[in-house]
Amino acid sequence: MATKSDTFDDRKSVTDTPPTYDEIALSASLLDSVHSIGRWQPSLFSFLWKKQRRTIVLSCIRDIVSAPNLTPFSIKKIANACAAALPPAQFAHLLQKPDIEHHTAMYWSIVNHEREAFFALATFIPQFTPVCSSDLRLACIATNNHELFTQLDLGYVHAEDKSLRQFLGCPPDEVQVHSVTGHTPEKNEFVACFCIKMFQKRLRTNPTQGFGIEFIAGGMVHMVIKIPFDE
Repeated sequence: MATKSDTFDDRKSVTDTPPTYDEIALSASLLDSVHSIGRWQPSLFSFLWKKQRRTIVLSCIRDIVSAPNLTPFSIKKIANACAAALPPAQFAHLLQKPDIEHHTAMYWSIVNHEREAFFALATFIPQFTPVCSSDLRLACIATNNHELFTQLDLGYVHAEDKSLRQFLGCPPDEVQVHSVTGHTPEKNEFVACFCIKMFQKRLRTNPTQGFGIEFIAGGMVHMVIKIPFDE
C-alpha cells in the first residue's frame, strides 16, 4: 500500500557549516547592491529610478539561483533584502517572469539548488502564475524530482474530476516512485505505486468519467496514466 511521503521541513536544510570566504564575499557584495537602493533619492525621473531598482534586484536574484557556493542561510538573507527593496506584488511578479535564460528564477532555484533557494523565494509568492507553474513542472522533470512535483501539486487534473473531488471532499491521489535495484539510465526502470483516494465513491458517482495521474520517474521522464471508468 502506498504511504504518504515525508513533507519537507526547510529548517532541516539550514546547516551550521561555516561559510567559505567566497560565499562571504559574494553574499556581502549582493547585500551591498540591494541595500544601495535604499540610499537613492527618487528624482523627477522616478520611472527610471524604479526600473533601475528592479534591474538591481533581478541581478541579485540571478546570482542567488546561479551561485553554487551559497548556503541556505545566505540565500534567505539575500532574498529577504531583495524582497524589502520592492513592493510585495512586484517582487512576486519578478520571481515568476521568464527573465533568466528564458526561465523564471523559481525554475533555476530548483535546477541549481533544489529546495533551499526555492523555498526561500517561494515564501514571497502568494500564488504561482500559470507561466511559473509550467516552468516549475519543467524544473521538476529536469531534476527528476517527483517529491517536489507532488508537494507543489503540479500534476494535471482533469477539470471534471477536480470538480468531483472537491465536491466529495476527496484528498489528492498519491503516487510513490521507487528505483529498481541495478537500475541504469539505459534501462529506465522504476516501480510506481498508486493510491487512488475514494476510488469506489468516485466510480459510483460518475462511472463513465476517467481521470489521469501524473508523476515523474525514470530519469527526467514525465508520464501520464489514464484510468477510465468505462464499464
